[in-house]
Amino acid sequence: MAAKITACFTFLKEALILPTLNPKLFAPVLLFFAVTAFLDPLVHVVFVQPLGDGMASRLTEINNTDPSSAEYGKLVEKFMETEEMKQVGKRMLRITIAQFTVGPALGLVKQILALFAASTTYSGDRYSLAGLLSELVSGRISLKGPSITIAVVGALDFAGAVLAALRYHVMGGRSGVLSVQGLVSLLAHLASLCFTVIALVGVAASVADSRKCRGVRALRQAWRLVTRVRRKEGLVLVLVAYLGPTVVAPLHRFALGYSKSSMAACLCLMAVYALLSGAQQLFSLAAATVYYYQAMENKE
Repeated sequence: MAAKITACFTFLKEALILPTLNPKLFAPVLLFFAVTAFLDPLVHVVFVQPLGDGMASRLTEINNTDPSSAEYGKLVEKFMETEEMKQVGKRMLRITIAQFTVGPALGLVKQILALFAASTTYSGDRYSLAGLLSELVSGRISLKGPSITIAVVGALDFAGAVLAALRYHVMGGRSGVLSVQGLVSLLAHLASLCFTVIALVGVAASVADSRKCRGVRALRQAWRLVTRVRRKEGLVLVLVAYLGPTVVAPLHRFALGYSKSSMAACLCLMAVYALLSGAQQLFSLAAATVYYYQAMENKE
C-alpha cells in the first residue's frame, strides 16, 4: 500500500530533478519566471498604490466635510476637475491596459519556454536557452501545435469566465458554504482546478507531439490520461496546481504590508516571493510534462 502511494509521487520527484539535468537552460528560464513574477507587485507598489493613496486621501477629506457646506461643493469640484486627477486617471488606464496586454503575452511566453525546456530535457536533449530559442525561431521545433492548443484553452477559459459571471449574477453573489449557491461555487472551483491541470497536460502533449496532438485532440488526450490511465497521479497534479499558489500567496500579501513602513523590506520580500512563485510555476509545468510522458509510456 505504501509503495503504491509512493509511486503516485514519483513523477513529482522526477519533475524536481529535471532542471538539474540541464541547468544552463532551466536557470535562465527560472530567472525569467522570477522577474516576471516580481514585476506585478512592483508595479502595484511603485505606481498603483501611490495613486490610490492620493485619491483615498482626497476622498477622505471630502467624506469628512459636511455635505451641506459650501466647502464640500468646492472640494468635490476640485476633486473632479483638477489636472492632477485627470493625470491619475490616464496613468491608471495605461497601467490597466498594460496588465491586460503584456501580462497574458508574458504568460504565454513563460508557458511555452517552460514546457519546451521540460520536454526537450526529458527527451534527452540538452539545449541552452539561446539554442532552444534558435530552434523555435527557425521553425525546427514547431510552435504550431502548442499555439493552437493554448488558443483553444484560452477560448474555453473565456467561456468559463462568462459562465461564472452569469452564475454570480443569477445567484446574486450569495455563496454560503451550506447553501446551494455555496455548493455550486465549490463544484465550479473544483472543475476549474481540474480544467487547469487538463489544460497543462494538453499543452504539454502538444509540445511533445506537435503534429498529431493539438487543439481539442490534445485536450481529449489529456482528459483520457488524467481520468483513465493515471488517475491517482492526475489527482496529485491537481493538488500541486492548487497547493502551490496557495502556499506562496501569503508571502505576497505579507510583502505588500511593508510597502508603507519599509520599502526596502517590501522589495526584499517581493524578490523572495517572486523567486518562489517562479519556481512553483516552473515546477508545475515540469510536473505536467513528466506526467504526460509517463502516462503515455504506461498507456503503451
